[in-house]
Amino acid sequence: MAQTPGRSRQKRRIETEQRLRDAVEELICERGVEALGVNAVAAQAGVDKALIYRYFGGLPGLVEAYAQGADFWPTLDEILGPDRELLRRDDVAEIGAEILRRHAQALRSRPHTLEILARECVERGPLTIMLEEVRERRTEAMYAEMAAAGYEVSPIEASVGALFAAAINYLAIRSRFIKLFGGADLGSDDGWDSIIGSVEAVFRALRRP
Repeated sequence: MAQTPGRSRQKRRIETEQRLRDAVEELICERGVEALGVNAVAAQAGVDKALIYRYFGGLPGLVEAYAQGADFWPTLDEILGPDRELLRRDDVAEIGAEILRRHAQALRSRPHTLEILARECVERGPLTIMLEEVRERRTEAMYAEMAAAGYEVSPIEASVGALFAAAINYLAIRSRFIKLFGGADLGSDDGWDSIIGSVEAVFRALRRP
């Protein structure tokens, strides 16, 4: 059955929006955040730059759309489960460790995200700040869901969790080029299981009376 003109236009728009989001990622990975510009993104995507303004209101809107997408940063469905089944477990230390395990797995499956995280260490600007804000909002949303499920995270647990998340981000970035770090095999699931096992032990100690 032939598509109606309206559906055909909508399909083309969806495809063009995805090409523009892909172009943002490709430019950051190939040339860094400083390479992002309306002309550069349009050329990379092979579309008229006017479409960036029409569909996203400009470059900042496009970058935010990219950062909000599932391809850039782990989603709550990935971390907590589509039905939030992780929050139905009884052991809070196990929940905290499993959140970080899934976070590590999600990052390791996103080589472009790891490239962007590495570049953020040396390139700082409005666009990298925007990506950072998206990550922070996702974290706040996760804590809100945990609280709604009856799991209140103490300030010290949140701080320790942030330190572990930062360590996982760093190790995931390093795993692109090195195999071993502190004796842990960053290229294997067993190596990461060992790291997460240590994380769970710390969370369990924090919960000890």
